[in-house]
Amino acid sequence: MAGPDAKSLASNVKFTTTRALGTGAASSMRFVGRHGRRPLRPGEFTVLAVNWNTAEFLVDMLRALDKFSPGVEVIIVDNASTDDSRRILRQAKVRSVLLPLNLGHGPGLDIAASLVRTEYFATLDIDAFPVSPDWLDDLRGRLDAGNVVVGGTMHRGFAHPSMLAMRTQDFRDRHHSFMRSMWKPGKFEAGESWDVAERISMREPGRVGLVKPSEIRGPGVIGTVYGGIVYHNWFSAQGPPQQRAAAREAWSEAVARFIDAPA
Repeated sequence: MAGPDAKSLASNVKFTTTRALGTGAASSMRFVGRHGRRPLRPGEFTVLAVNWNTAEFLVDMLRALDKFSPGVEVIIVDNASTDDSRRILRQAKVRSVLLPLNLGHGPGLDIAASLVRTEYFATLDIDAFPVSPDWLDDLRGRLDAGNVVVGGTMHRGFAHPSMLAMRTQDFRDRHHSFMRSMWKPGKFEAGESWDVAERISMREPGRVGLVKPSEIRGPGVIGTVYGGIVYHNWFSAQGPPQQRAAAREAWSEAVARFIDAPA
C-alpha cells in the first residue's frame, strides 16, 4: 500500500499534468478563436457552461434555458463525466464538447468561448440558471453601458463565471482567459492568486459591471439570485456534506419556484 508521501507525490503529478494539458488546450483554442474568419452574428448570445458529473443540475439548467431563452445557442463542455451527463447532452439541442479527461473549469470555458459565433456570450455554472426572460437583455444593456465584462458578484469584487457576459470580440482581441492561477485549495493569496474568470475583472479596472444579489436564501450564500435574473446555488455540487445537503434543499425549492411554476 502506498504511503502518504507516495500519494502526495502522485496527487501533485496528476495536478501538474492536468494543469499543463488544460493550459495547452485552452491556449490553442483561444488562438483558433482569435484568428477565425467567420463573422459573429450581431445582437445574438451564446450561453456557455462546463459540466462534470452533475447530471441532475445539468437537466434543470437546460430546462430553465428552454423556458426563459428558447432558441438561444448553448455550448456545454463536459469534463469526462462518468454519470448520465453525456447521454443527456447527446439528446439535448445543444452543442456539446465531450472531453476525454477533466481539464478543469477554466480551460473548459476557454474552449467553449473559442467556439462562439455570436456577438455576445454569457457563462453559467451548472448549478445556476436564468429566472427571467429578460436576463440576456439585462446583461446586454450593462455591456452597452460601457462595460467590458459584467457578472454576478459575491466577494472580491469580480464578475463571477456563475453569471458572466462579454462581447466575444472583446474577449478575443483583449486576450482574455478564464484560467485560474496556480494556487491550490487553502493556498489562495488575495492579489497574487485568482479564481476562474477573476483575472478578466482584474485586467479591466473601471469597466466591470457587477450585478449584486437581489436575494439570498441562506444559510450563508446558499440560493443567491443575481439582480433578479439568474439563480446560483453555491454549494449544491461542492462543499462539506451538511452544507451540500442544505444547498440541495434550496436547489429543489428554486426549481419548483422558477422552473416548474407556470410562466
